[in-house]
Amino acid sequence: MAVFACNRCGKCCVSLGPHITIERQLNDRDYYCRCKIDNALFLAQVDPAYREEIADTFTPEDQDRSSPEKRPCIFLRKKPDGDGTACAIYPTRPVVCRDFRCYRMLVYDNRGHLSGKVIGAGEISTPDEALAQVWKEQIASIPHVHPPGGNDPIWVRKVAGLLAIHGYRGDAVE
Repeated sequence: MAVFACNRCGKCCVSLGPHITIERQLNDRDYYCRCKIDNALFLAQVDPAYREEIADTFTPEDQDRSSPEKRPCIFLRKKPDGDGTACAIYPTRPVVCRDFRCYRMLVYDNRGHLSGKVIGAGEISTPDEALAQVWKEQIASIPHVHPPGGNDPIWVRKVAGLLAIHGYRGDAVE
């Protein structure tokens, strides 16, 4: 089984703004926050590189905006070097963020090279045209459920079996 490795691209955080709210600012680093997805209260500690930026950005009035529009999490920031994004509270991020997986399975070719990443259950990201075709014709329509914190074991076995027939190896990500 493969281990999920977050590359901190920020794609999962771009619409979490309405779901991660600051309940109270304790100081320039610490905030009591609520994750509205699971209603969990958590202590967020802001990375020193982002302290001033977060403190300057946050105002209690921001929390009054209960509109459902997509907006980024207040803790999603541009990296100081300008290359991509970063979570300003990554070590203290909420459980929902810790459990999130961008992809469900890694697919390797017969030489052991990474050939694709399964996103959700019906979509694969791959430059390998043969793999994309197998996926489209034989795998994408297989029913799948997402139990909390994992994959559907029946789906994993079916997909891994079909991939093996075509010379690929599918490793579920947990």
